[in-house]
Amino acid sequence: MGKRLAVYFILLFAAVGCQEDFTDYGYVNFYIEPDSLMYSNLNIGNRGWEYMQGGYRGVVIFRKSAMTFAAYERSCTGKDCHGLLEVDTTNNVLIHCTKCGSDFLYVDGSPLEGSPAKRMLYSYCTFFDGEKLWVNNCE
Repeated sequence: MGKRLAVYFILLFAAVGCQEDFTDYGYVNFYIEPDSLMYSNLNIGNRGWEYMQGGYRGVVIFRKSAMTFAAYERSCTGKDCHGLLEVDTTNNVLIHCTKCGSDFLYVDGSPLEGSPAKRMLYSYCTFFDGEKLWVNNCE
């Protein structure tokens, strides 16, 4: 019995130690027609972006090329931050957290060096069939 109890506690502590601090993302499963006038911001070429409803605090979609998009959760990944992310409108390459000051690259969601956040943004999967852009959880 003592061995079983010891193994149980080891497994319990290992599971707790492996959990991520950041779980602020939500279920996403929607599509848009990015070339429609409704999403004119996505039609200004590379680095066009739009905010969408969904996820935990919203989704930001970037157009990386004519056929390639990226979608990120708008919650900051900074430890104990959970601020709302906004696109830096002076430089559409960056996503900025107004709460902790972290900056992230739109290309892959990675934090800039020197940002309080050390983890990448939670990204949602995208699929573009030439007409509709599907955004959903990658799991």
